Amino acid sequence: MSDPVERAPPPPPVHPPPPPSDASRRGLGWFFAISGSIVLILTLGCILAISDGKPFSEDGELGLLCGSPTLILGGVFLWLGARRLKR
Repeated sequence: MSDPVERAPPPPPVHPPPPPSDASRRGLGWFFAISGSIVLILTLGCILAISDGKPFSEDGELGLLCGSPTLILGGVFLWLGARRLKR
């Protein structure tokens, strides 16, 4: 007859980590919203400064063309912040 093999007890069940708290989600939402609005305001201010306050002049169009990636980035940040704060 063979000797019975002692087996180690099974490890305790692993529980999934708790979901992040609402405070951390809101904090990130505020960060995105404030960062996005600052980027938008500064970009629009730069476009107005380049065009001497006439955004539809030739210089204003050039400023809008060059500043459009930054405007998009600010808009995306503001959108992300608004989405996180609505939850």
